[in-house]
Amino acid sequence: LERLRRQGSDLKKYDKNSNIIATIHITSINVATGVGTEGKIQFVDMAASDVAPVPKKENFDINKSPDADDTHFSNKSIDAFNDVVNARCQFDRSVPYRNSTLTHLLRDSLEADAKVLLLCCVSTDQADLTDAIGTLRFASRIQKVSIGKATKHIVGSKE
Repeated sequence: LERLRRQGSDLKKYDKNSNIIATIHITSINVATGVGTEGKIQFVDMAASDVAPVPKKENFDINKSPDADDTHFSNKSIDAFNDVVNARCQFDRSVPYRNSTLTHLLRDSLEADAKVLLLCCVSTDQADLTDAIGTLRFASRIQKVSIGKATKHIVGSKE
C-alpha cells in the first residue's frame, strides 16, 4: 500500500479484504551439462479470511467435525477457495477454479505436481476462539487435499 500511496493512487479503491499473491519464477541451468530446471514459488496472503459471523440461533460446537461444510468466510474469494478445497477433498471431477480470481490464479498450485505449505495464524485470546477454531478446521481440510507428487521441470539440454 505504501507504493500505491507514493504513486498517488486512491487507496480507497483497495479493500482491506484484498488477497496478495507474490509469484517468483525460478530458472536454474547447470553450466557443465546445459540442462536447466524451472519452477515457481507463490506466496499468498489471504487477508481478512475471517469466518463470517454465525447467526445467534445456531450454537457453535467446539467438538464439531472438522469436515463440516458449513463454514462461510467474510471474503468471497476465500469462500470460493474453500469450495475448491471441498471439491478436491471429495475428488470431484469438476473443481470450481473459475469462481474467483484467487482460485483461478492458484489453479496450477492446487493440482498435479506442486508442493503446498500452509501457514495459519491463530490467536490464543479467548475472544478469538471462534475464528481460531474455524481457521484450524479449514487447515485440517486443506491437509486432506491430494495434490500429487512434485516433479522436476527440465527446460533444455546442451548438445
